[in-house]
Amino acid sequence: MDLSADLRKALRDAMKRADGCISGGNSTGAAEALAAASRISFHLAEHAPSRDAEIREKKRAIRLRERSKGLLAGDDSAEENGENAPQSDADGIGALVSELIHTSKVTWDQIGGLEETKSEIKYSLGLTLANRPDGVELAGWRAILFYGPPGTGKTLLAAATSNAIRTTEKDRAVFFNVKVANVLSKFFGESSKIISELYGTARDMSPSIIFLDEFEALCASRDGADSGPERRILSTILSELDGLAEKGRDDLYVLTIAATNRPWDLDPAILSRFEKKILIPLPDRDAREAILDIHLSRRGIRSKVSMEDLAGMTAGFSGRELESFCKQVIYKMIRERNESLPDIVDRGLDAVRSYKIKVRELARPDFEDAVQAIRPQTSPEEAKRYLEWGTRLDA
Repeated sequence: MDLSADLRKALRDAMKRADGCISGGNSTGAAEALAAASRISFHLAEHAPSRDAEIREKKRAIRLRERSKGLLAGDDSAEENGENAPQSDADGIGALVSELIHTSKVTWDQIGGLEETKSEIKYSLGLTLANRPDGVELAGWRAILFYGPPGTGKTLLAAATSNAIRTTEKDRAVFFNVKVANVLSKFFGESSKIISELYGTARDMSPSIIFLDEFEALCASRDGADSGPERRILSTILSELDGLAEKGRDDLYVLTIAATNRPWDLDPAILSRFEKKILIPLPDRDAREAILDIHLSRRGIRSKVSMEDLAGMTAGFSGRELESFCKQVIYKMIRERNESLPDIVDRGLDAVRSYKIKVRELARPDFEDAVQAIRPQTSPEEAKRYLEWGTRLDA
């Protein structure tokens, strides 16, 4: 369903309200209308027909948000800057942050297994967001650390969490998907500014979730060799995790989820800010069966081998390795049943679109060949190390 026409009408209406409030000297009303227009622009970016159009919409959303903040701060020049004002350094950093925004459509049932982990996350959300009994103060969590072997579904869990706290069926929580290593490598000199802008944008777009992947790249243990920029980055993230800007603001909800494959490398000061630490382990047999079902049965691929038997064949596989395993099996079957497909591609687009892919039921030899080609990335000794690290924290 194309929602862009409705969104553009809503954007025009919000801008018209803002103009009317500015003409009438109502700066607060204008700021609220511009903030609404900013949120609509972010939604428009999700429906953009191209990457360039998406970036333009996000930049407009950032500019509108800055105008709104300026009016609330009493900056009369904010109303004159307009959308075509020259881009400042802050606008440039804001544009970078805007490119990290995603709206997740991942749901809990798209994640195989990990039922206890999903339940623990839901309890954490519920404790933080639900109404308290009169006269009772309960402290919830606003920073959760996911740790565990590579490929176990940390990103999927974070995306599903953001979807779980949507405000309406069509208005989900904003999800900032941040690959920390990429931010550091591209913008090291401005990394602390980007982090501050990231959290500022997240507060403006509350409720929101900031997912910091490869977290050890940002917050490794400090030593005497740390540079000034590295110390500034660490100080900034510590300040944001302390949530000083959110103190006393029940209307703001920014949840930080950090993910790491190397929790033992994290700075102790950072670890202390994450009161909730959740191990995302390698899938057990039941979880492997659920993951295999997602990638085979739910996609219409029939198998003579039960999911239970396949789970037994793939002990030690991560969720990512199970997905790769299924893809290899299916691809080999497709090649076998569609040997003429390369020739059909040579005939042109119309020929390809008129061709129907042939499939067959998968048999045990298909899986046995594929399982030999994949070696689990995490050894039993490494998997044990995660368990021992978590046990030492609880001791």
